[in-house]
Amino acid sequence: MTRRVKSATRRTPNRLGTVEPLPSGRYRAFYRREGRKFTAPRTFATHTEADAWLASEFADRARGVWRDPDAGQVTLRAYAADWLASRPDLAPRTQDNYRRNLDRWILPRVGAVGGSRGVELGAMFVSDLTPATVRAWRAGVFSQARESAARQLARERERGEHPARAWARSKGMAVADSGRISPNVLAAWRVAGEPQPARAVLPTVVPLESAGETTAAQAYRVLRAILSTAVTDGLLTANPAQIKGAGQVAHNERPTASPAEVAQLAAHMPARYAVAVPLAAWSGLRFGELFALARQHVDLEAGTVRVERALEMVPGQPIRFGKTKTTKSRRTVHLPAFVVAQLREHMRGHVGSAPDALLFPDANGLPTSNATISRLFRAARALIGRPELRWHDLRHTGATLAYRAGASVPEVQARLGHTTMRAANLYAHTAADSDAVLAQNLDALYAATAHAPHLRAV
Repeated sequence: MTRRVKSATRRTPNRLGTVEPLPSGRYRAFYRREGRKFTAPRTFATHTEADAWLASEFADRARGVWRDPDAGQVTLRAYAADWLASRPDLAPRTQDNYRRNLDRWILPRVGAVGGSRGVELGAMFVSDLTPATVRAWRAGVFSQARESAARQLARERERGEHPARAWARSKGMAVADSGRISPNVLAAWRVAGEPQPARAVLPTVVPLESAGETTAAQAYRVLRAILSTAVTDGLLTANPAQIKGAGQVAHNERPTASPAEVAQLAAHMPARYAVAVPLAAWSGLRFGELFALARQHVDLEAGTVRVERALEMVPGQPIRFGKTKTTKSRRTVHLPAFVVAQLREHMRGHVGSAPDALLFPDANGLPTSNATISRLFRAARALIGRPELRWHDLRHTGATLAYRAGASVPEVQARLGHTTMRAANLYAHTAADSDAVLAQNLDALYAATAHAPHLRAV
């Protein structure tokens, strides 16, 4: 019997696909799926090699790991726009933050210095992004952000502080550390002969050696989230944003205010905002939570405030009321009796009688902006000699005071509305003397039980 041999000039289809001989003597393999033709990315030296490729493609489909070779042929700029539009779950402020990171750091070309062209992720196909590309991009962002910070610091050092501001501060006048100087202050300075005290440079919140870290980390987190979705969508087999620790920043220890300093800060704030300072410091409420409070959220008899909403502050848009940061942020916070007394007096003189009357509105009865409070708080902190304090440090103060009063990490987590224990732990280590306070409380307990026989068995 004569054995038939496969023709070298004829296609040989099978259930896996088709192998086609080429004039060069090599072989091309392809298969069809859902009306589309998929051809091997290369030719093969033998028929067996071509069959092996078809078999591997079939096996990938059977295991559910097959990836469309045309997937990812969309630019990151187009994919990121669709990704952001498909995230209605994001808070407006978060949406704005993501968009700013995309427009400033992720999509445009970065790191172009000297003869280097830099990296322009926005123009690249998603499928072409690699770990090496992401590393080069992050290095460009870090370098560019640091250079920007250095230029800003140089401008601050050159500009220094206006002599009128320094003079007014030396006279005990309430003036902001930056921004427009009051016409009354300028007039008084001119009447005084325009004295020229030594100019001061405002303290730099972020040292130059660490400038760029936060910017690069924020941009990296956004990019990693987008590419993680691209993996889910089948555009990538793995997320190329795999730089260990790139999305984290080791923050410097944030300062806290003592109870006496909290009282002093309140004394230097306008009357309508004075009580907001101790309320923030002794409750740990976020800025947006505190300034969204209305009369209906306060129970003076129970000594509590209910956090049910927060301000939504997006640059260029009116302030609105929105959801709290997380579901656990919706909570009831108990206040110390002395804060309740101050709040009662404040509500009597500064809050309307309607249930929706805000506790701390602006002069027009509208929600107070972060910029307004920051300006007033800068003046107050300068007058007490704590120019490094920020409003958010009052929340840090509240957490630290709670720990020093003997609260546990879960209790502070609930009080501050943290979703994770990690967030609460960020504040826990600052209460270095909390164990000493605990010992004092135990001593007080012993003294109480020594004179109360019925408690000795506790």
